[in-house]
Amino acid sequence: MTLLTLLMLLIYIVISAATILNFRSRAFDIARYISGAAFLLMMITFSLSLGGTDIFIVLLLSLCIVMSVEITSFKEYKGDRANLFLVHAFTLTMALVLIIILITL
Repeated sequence: MTLLTLLMLLIYIVISAATILNFRSRAFDIARYISGAAFLLMMITFSLSLGGTDIFIVLLLSLCIVMSVEITSFKEYKGDRANLFLVHAFTLTMALVLIIILITL
């Protein structure tokens, strides 16, 4: 289950990066929305098996990753690329933290 969750995270990050940075179209945006919903659904089902405060940490990290990707998409759509590096850095940092948490659980 952990491997599947990690693959879902990586698929979501790759689809989001490809859609936002390279392929701007409505069909790819819908693919990003679907993969984001599938990623959140996968994280919810994975976190049901956890106990204690790990549930909240995993769920909040995955929700923050999805929100960060959508903020990046909005800023890219509006043409505001000045502070986009910081958003990318935080997104990758949160993804790495989530990967480390999932591996150590």
